[in-house]
Amino acid sequence: MTFTGSKPERSPSTASPAPNARVADEAVAAVIILTMNQREMTLRMLDSFSAAERNGSHFVVWDNGSTDGTAEAIRDRFPDVEVHHHPENLGVASGRNAGAKLALEKFRPTHLVFLDNDMIVRPGFIQALAEPFATDATLGQTQAKLLFLHDPERINDGGGCRINFLLGETRPVAFRELDRGQCDKPSACVACGGAMMVRADIFEQLGGFDSGFDPFGPEDLDFSLRLQKAGYGALYAPGAVALHAVSHTFEGGNYTSTYARSKARHWLRFMRRHATPMQKLGFALIGAPLIAARITIREGLRGNPGAILGSVRGFVESLRRPA
Repeated sequence: MTFTGSKPERSPSTASPAPNARVADEAVAAVIILTMNQREMTLRMLDSFSAAERNGSHFVVWDNGSTDGTAEAIRDRFPDVEVHHHPENLGVASGRNAGAKLALEKFRPTHLVFLDNDMIVRPGFIQALAEPFATDATLGQTQAKLLFLHDPERINDGGGCRINFLLGETRPVAFRELDRGQCDKPSACVACGGAMMVRADIFEQLGGFDSGFDPFGPEDLDFSLRLQKAGYGALYAPGAVALHAVSHTFEGGNYTSTYARSKARHWLRFMRRHATPMQKLGFALIGAPLIAARITIREGLRGNPGAILGSVRGFVESLRRPA
């Protein structure tokens, strides 16, 4: 079994979602965690789960080529966690797919939970993600509520992602707002992949995350939109809460030529697949020129011409090699 994100998509009019085989209390969840050279952060995340939660679910850590002893440390402290150390970095989409494949083959879960390793979960996290599936056979995906770890009174993600194709921007719902309870009701969403649960059969049906977005990119948003085009629902489940450190591992969080190139290429791939003709036209006339001007001014002042050239290369490559 392979996951590439390249299987044909069904339109909402022809989709026939299969009934959910098990209610939330009978669901078998496998938690997939991707890591690379973040040993202490990953250990902290695993430690945030209660013993009951760890005993009630399966955990798979896919180590994307760490050299800091992450795999050994996890095996020592959490012997019940399945750890696979891969010799090289597969990227986010392919790494998550590989972890999911391992979990499906070893544990046969009904649901998969994808979690970034820079999270600390609050009690009942997995159960809160699972509960909505018990009453909606067409539900394919749920997403957690995220608060900032350094400032837990503020919201990191309060309902999935808002996508502005015109300006080429994505932004979590209620980003940086004070948490006054305004995001405590379930709602339909475009789910982010860093803290979400998906039915395992749907994940397999859709071919997992699209590896074309490696080494990083909006593979999570692409997956959620493909899931919804296939006739399934994506729901924000605010009862599942995690604190997010918002770390950046690719290129050390720096705006390098490689980062800029990938970001540009993957945005056009994403937009080509999901934007309407009018949104694409608006981006070409408004969004693209604004982004180009912003990057040129900002990175020029930083003395970082490589990022400017990387962005140009990414756009050109995307035009030459459509999604």
